[in-house]
Amino acid sequence: MNRWLWIIPASLIFAGWQWFGAEEEVSLRAEDLSYHRTVINKTEENSVETLVNPEPLTIKVVLKQHYLDGVTETIHKEETIWSMVDFWSTYEGWSIESQELDQIVFKRQVEDISPLTKQQGYFGLTEDGELAVFEGTPSQGKVIESFKPIPIEPLESKRKSELKDGIKIKDASHFEQVVKQYAGEEQPL
Repeated sequence: MNRWLWIIPASLIFAGWQWFGAEEEVSLRAEDLSYHRTVINKTEENSVETLVNPEPLTIKVVLKQHYLDGVTETIHKEETIWSMVDFWSTYEGWSIESQELDQIVFKRQVEDISPLTKQQGYFGLTEDGELAVFEGTPSQGKVIESFKPIPIEPLESKRKSELKDGIKIKDASHFEQVVKQYAGEEQPL
């Protein structure tokens, strides 16, 4: 019986404590739970300004193609660059002539005659006696490229009339053959 005197009051105290304690809301904090970790926002503390632009880069691109006949074809365009790796792979066979912040100039040597010369190119003689490439026939065309003077006297009359009328340029090998024939093998192009 003595035991019951202790059990009944202890049970009443415990029940009252549970009943009054239920009104208080217990909130858990991160410190109460050991398996949670605190995340510290470090973006402001350790932020570093970079030179990488989140937007694509737009630059002017100039392409210069130098042909065997002395013609330089120039193309101007504007390009939007999303990936520098892709940009450089696009111009793999080109070399850089100049580069600025908003413009890059590429060049390359083409081992062929220009499309202009293929369509309208003629060999002929200028008034000064120089072998030249004309846009159109020598009588009506303008000089695209001229070479060293040729002594006209030793030329056969047939060759003189060919050059006065103009020799149509067919392709790159024909171009080189005529230059060697009339201007001599030592003539640099």
